[in-house]
Amino acid sequence: MLAAPLDAPVLTLTEPVHAWRTWTLTGSTDGSDVRLLPIAGDGRPWPLRRAATAACTRRRAHAVPDLDCTCGIHAVIGPDLLRRTRDPAVLGTVALWGRIVEHLHGYRAAFGYPQRLRLACHLCLSMWGSRVPGACSVVVRHRGGRMVPLCAPHLELSRRYRYPMPRLLPAKRVEGALLSSYAVDLLPS
Repeated sequence: MLAAPLDAPVLTLTEPVHAWRTWTLTGSTDGSDVRLLPIAGDGRPWPLRRAATAACTRRRAHAVPDLDCTCGIHAVIGPDLLRRTRDPAVLGTVALWGRIVEHLHGYRAAFGYPQRLRLACHLCLSMWGSRVPGACSVVVRHRGGRMVPLCAPHLELSRRYRYPMPRLLPAKRVEGALLSSYAVDLLPS
């Protein structure tokens, strides 16, 4: 992908750009109240039923996102680019709008909101990408609220290697709460 010259005219879009991203997940003890958290950045949960607004974490005075900075809501052009994401719990598509910077693998935008979501076993995602063979069966909720979805085979592997699992929640319940909280559809497998 070639970069546009700096004096190129600004393109105004009337529709959002759709891209892919992952999030970590946090929630209540029973899994009924869940929130998406960015993998990197300021660590604040994505707002429910309103757009996430990007800010520069370096506190620079410039439009967000800026060509000479890494700020903005990050998303990639395809789900398999997310295979190496650190500790993903949710895979989904996101609508991006406002000021958008396009780069080789995706975008950085001023505003974003999830469109379709599904729980993701991070071990399956890293091995198979978006072609995950099975659905998550449980969500491990750790102290502090961090949630880790696991498929049945990786749950068994986690038990075998004594991975700490303080509380197990049914994945369907947590995923239902997630979809309801953000008023979005399920991302098909």
